[in-house]
Amino acid sequence: MKETLKRIKADVILSAILCVTLGVILMIWPTQVTKVLCYILAAILCVMGIGHIISYMRNKLESRLGLATGIALVILGVWILVQPLNFAKIFPVVIGVVLLMHGLEDLRMTIEAKQNGDTAWGILLLITILNFAFGVLLIWKAIEMVQIAMVIVGIALIYDGLSDLFVVYRVAGAVKAAKQAAEAIDVEAVEEDSEENE
Repeated sequence: MKETLKRIKADVILSAILCVTLGVILMIWPTQVTKVLCYILAAILCVMGIGHIISYMRNKLESRLGLATGIALVILGVWILVQPLNFAKIFPVVIGVVLLMHGLEDLRMTIEAKQNGDTAWGILLLITILNFAFGVLLIWKAIEMVQIAMVIVGIALIYDGLSDLFVVYRVAGAVKAAKQAAEAIDVEAVEEDSEENE
């Protein structure tokens, strides 16, 4: 359990740092970053598509679904290369979904903090609600201007990263305090047993 908690903490902290870093970059260079991300994604899709097509050509016994998938990936990749900003309109939606997922994780940790006696669990719950709100806002804003949406994505990612760090700090503190309290009770029980035996 202890090792699992440490691993979860490390994963959340790393994710939070990456979110803050990406958020700052998006706020400074929203349009440029959007284009670069779209170009990278387009290149990956084209390579994957060509790979599917080559695989089908080498072994025509394979399902034609592989060929169709390859062609679809190449077409999608080329379209993104030609019109990156049009494709980028759905990027905030993807980030919004990620924030909603982070919100669910924060909610789980908030419940854990409450169960371990953390008196600030109400603040953690408020942070979680704000995470959900940012996720919904990003999905809603995706239909508007991409540049504005990217700035909101940046702000949301920074908030998400910092809030995750705070939640992990509070949960770790609550678990540690609960463990120390349990150990103290065990020590008192052992001392009482020793005194009775004497």
